[in-house]
Amino acid sequence: MSRIRTADSNYSKGIINIMTQFFKQLSLISFFGLMITLICWITLGEHAINYPVAAWLLIALTPLLFPLRGLLHGKPYTHAWTGFMMLLYFSHGVGEVYSAQAFDLYASLEVLFSSVTFIASIVFIRLNANELKRITK
Repeated sequence: MSRIRTADSNYSKGIINIMTQFFKQLSLISFFGLMITLICWITLGEHAINYPVAAWLLIALTPLLFPLRGLLHGKPYTHAWTGFMMLLYFSHGVGEVYSAQAFDLYASLEVLFSSVTFIASIVFIRLNANELKRITK
């Protein structure tokens, strides 16, 4: 009977570890997707002739550079405040989608990637906390 419990315990630990890594990777992929979307939107989107591309790249991308190291290393605290930062990008995207005359692909992608990053980061934090609880028991 104890062998079965041990096998079930090891199996559940493995599943939680796989899910934790999955959500970490999902948050990274959507984070980089947001960065690429913003770069494309600012450089390739339709703008006025005197549009300050370099200034907008700095304004849009500099905040995303701060959590990059912590996200790559899988630090839960960095995932937490990155999730809060994604709410700003989500708000901006929703405002752009709402105010656009027609369908705006870049704004829709911004909403998608920021919300996926937010949700994946929260799930990663939760699973990582459960995994740490099991390890310390």
